[in-house]
Amino acid sequence: MSLIASPPSSSAGLPNMQFHEPLITVAACDCMSGNTDKEFASHTSHIEGTYSSKAGFKIDIHTHIMPPSLPDMSQFDDSSNRNEWINLRHHKPSPSSSESSSPSQKLDMYVGRRFFRTVEANCFDPETRIKEMDASGVSVQVLSTIPVLFSYDKPIKPAAMLARLLNDHIASLCRVYPSRFVGLATVPLQDVAAAVEELKRAKGLGLRGVEIGTEINGRELDDLDMEPFWKACEELDMAVFVHPLGYELARENKRWANYWSAWLIGMPSETALALHAVVSSAVLVRHPRLRLCFAHAGGAYLPLLGRIQHGYDCRPDLVAHKSEGVSPTRQVALGQRNIWIDSLVHDPDLLEYMCKKIAPERVIMGSDYPFPLGEVPLPGQMISTDERVRGFLSEERREAMLWRNAVEFLGLHDLVREYKY
Repeated sequence: MSLIASPPSSSAGLPNMQFHEPLITVAACDCMSGNTDKEFASHTSHIEGTYSSKAGFKIDIHTHIMPPSLPDMSQFDDSSNRNEWINLRHHKPSPSSSESSSPSQKLDMYVGRRFFRTVEANCFDPETRIKEMDASGVSVQVLSTIPVLFSYDKPIKPAAMLARLLNDHIASLCRVYPSRFVGLATVPLQDVAAAVEELKRAKGLGLRGVEIGTEINGRELDDLDMEPFWKACEELDMAVFVHPLGYELARENKRWANYWSAWLIGMPSETALALHAVVSSAVLVRHPRLRLCFAHAGGAYLPLLGRIQHGYDCRPDLVAHKSEGVSPTRQVALGQRNIWIDSLVHDPDLLEYMCKKIAPERVIMGSDYPFPLGEVPLPGQMISTDERVRGFLSEERREAMLWRNAVEFLGLHDLVREYKY
């Protein structure tokens, strides 16, 4: 029986919050692996033979988007947490402004009544995004929701409704702009069965993978309850993009609240914890076809790999007891095909280190567009132009980071073949 479900008009017992007609599905292809330069050339040769290899083509694996409006989700929530949903408030142009009849170019995000952040039009308006993509040389963006909208701490029914709305929105953009946008789903992982159902529906919408958090309302990614989700990702051939949530850190611990620490230090730490949990619990041994890409280059995990391996060796009772005999260094060794990272390190020396640990063909250009902590306004600039990067990466491998590796991770062969350069 196929796991690919046809998108329903609405889910039983829930209000119809359909956003658009479904996206036409394009079949995905599985990833391939490589290690040495010879193997690297071999695993990308089919791309060379099929697609035009013009300089400047870029696929950005790490971008965020949201709808221009959201329903009041508190009306569907009867819990004590009902006032913690995200709501949006558009800025109103001045009556004297020439833009007074145009849609607002900014909106404020609130968590309940608490102000969270102001976002520009590039966070919710596709035409603005495409103009900026053209200006910065980005050919294709991989769209994922803003992590604060994951809503893992909310009751399952409204959380599932919101996930459907967000997925319908992203799928609609991919349908309208099929050569510019590729979509990742979000799923309500506080209920794994509901998450799997939404994952099936997202596959039917044509989304190419799923974005998840580094933890699920206090549950780690090694939780046994996650096993059906990992299995579904394998069977559906849905890649997984793992992204931390800085906002919750700042709320829960005042140590993270100063100096932007939750975003600068907390988020890389969260990502490292998630990767540590996945590697140490043998998730990838049990699910060898699973493909995981960790945001912000895997956070602090790879720089700490020597320390982690030493802990595995000297205290196996604490570190190795669930590893099924696969050490951390072996798990992330060159040639492993199921751990990927984005390139967002802001440091050529650190990028070189990452490439030594995980291999260049497992690094995908990602900018965190449109947020200022990302590589903006020129995504991929460090890979493309930095002289230190040119010193340790060949032109072929830099081109691979800029788009070929994303093709392998997400199975975008059909999209790239049809792309008009």
